[in-house]
Amino acid sequence: RLLKLGNFDAPTYIASPPGDSRRFVVQRRGTIVVLKGRKKLSQPFLDISNMVSLEGEEGLLSMAFAPDYERSGRFYVYYTDPQGFIQIDQYRRSSNPDRADPGSRRSVITVPHHRTNHKGGQLQFGPDGMLYAGFGDGGAGGDPDENAQNLGRMLGKLIRIDPRAGGGYDIPRSNPFYKRRGALKEIYAY
Repeated sequence: RLLKLGNFDAPTYIASPPGDSRRFVVQRRGTIVVLKGRKKLSQPFLDISNMVSLEGEEGLLSMAFAPDYERSGRFYVYYTDPQGFIQIDQYRRSSNPDRADPGSRRSVITVPHHRTNHKGGQLQFGPDGMLYAGFGDGGAGGDPDENAQNLGRMLGKLIRIDPRAGGGYDIPRSNPFYKRRGALKEIYAY
């Protein structure tokens, strides 16, 4: 059965940190709100609305909490920037557990994307502790740029990375295309 949690402004995703009863609702315009039970907190957990584009299928699309969030306070957001490019950024919570520290932003990855649709948007930590991200194919109908089947491009792929605490990422050597010539090592599936 469905349970109504509240009214939101274009929600795109809902997540909870490991072992935490709060729910975090991602809203397309660039905010994340915290729910305690059914009570929506008045201040957003994070507001990056000034950094998010909203053309077509763009916006703040998802978030993922690091597996060690309770200790590290690190979480990740997937959004489109003013150029329409895909951004994955890392943030940390502030001393108030219901608020992020907006000054803690660190870029993890930027992927150029020149159309306003097919942005993808899913972020998830796997049981292996790696961050998985699903990128859209580059937009328009039928993948006219043939991104999804091209192993030399990020678009249209599921990637698997190990984000660094200070920004950026490492690539797991166990990724299936790590040793394949001409393929991006980040790719996990296509």
